[in-house]
Amino acid sequence: MKARILIVGDDPVLQRTRAELLRDWQITAVSSRDAAEALRARNYDLLILSQTVQEPLARKLIAQARDLVCHPQELKILTISTGANPPLGLPAYQVDLRNPGGLRSAVATMLEAQPT
Repeated sequence: MKARILIVGDDPVLQRTRAELLRDWQITAVSSRDAAEALRARNYDLLILSQTVQEPLARKLIAQARDLVCHPQELKILTISTGANPPLGLPAYQVDLRNPGGLRSAVATMLEAQPT
């Protein structure tokens, strides 16, 4: 079964582009406003937080996601960073416009990684 990925962001163009880049997995892309509902609706293998999500809301969504899973330490979260904002102490993908496949590689690596 393909891994389920939830992409949370507030730029529709970036959401569509990222969903297309990650089309080999089961993708759900939502705005930060709809993220809490999406997290309650199903379990995801990976939560991706876009740089367009404000840090206080990102922290709240991370806490909610961890509360909803049986083994919070196994929850995989990837933040997307432009370098100007800190990655919340989590694995981060640094946007590189010269390497559009970089996000895909980062996701594949995270999904292959064994939980600690």
